[in-house]
Amino acid sequence: MKKVDFVLSAEIAGDVVSGVVLGDFNNWNPEAGAALKKQKDGSFKASVNLEEGKKYAYRYFLSDGRWVNDNNPTEFDAVVGAANSVVEVAAKAAPVKQAAAPKAAPVTKTAPVAKAAPAKKAAAPKAAPVVKATPVKAAPAKKAAKKK
Repeated sequence: MKKVDFVLSAEIAGDVVSGVVLGDFNNWNPEAGAALKKQKDGSFKASVNLEEGKKYAYRYFLSDGRWVNDNNPTEFDAVVGAANSVVEVAAKAAPVKQAAAPKAAPVTKTAPVAKAAPAKKAAAPKAAPVVKATPVKAAPAKKAAKKK
């Protein structure tokens, strides 16, 4: 259902004090008509809940006995001896569905991978022990024999 406002201009209403909006939506029954309420600008207004996606013929029945049409109907519906105003209630737009995001491939569990043992560092070759050399005393030089 959608709330539809029916507004009868002050120029058409004239000096009337009240009225109702009648139509297909209330079987043109004056006792079931939506009462028009006078607005500050002299127009009259009534709100009716109507089913969406349908057209409804309607007219205003005023307290001075006049049947009048709306001055801004969606269209007119010609009937014998009169023409009714017609209002078309727009159908509610279907909600726009967003495309679903593509699903990710399922995650499969794999067997745990064995971790390799950390490589051992090769031991550095041990250095040969440092041997202190003891200075060797040279043998005293032999004195050459003097020749006479």
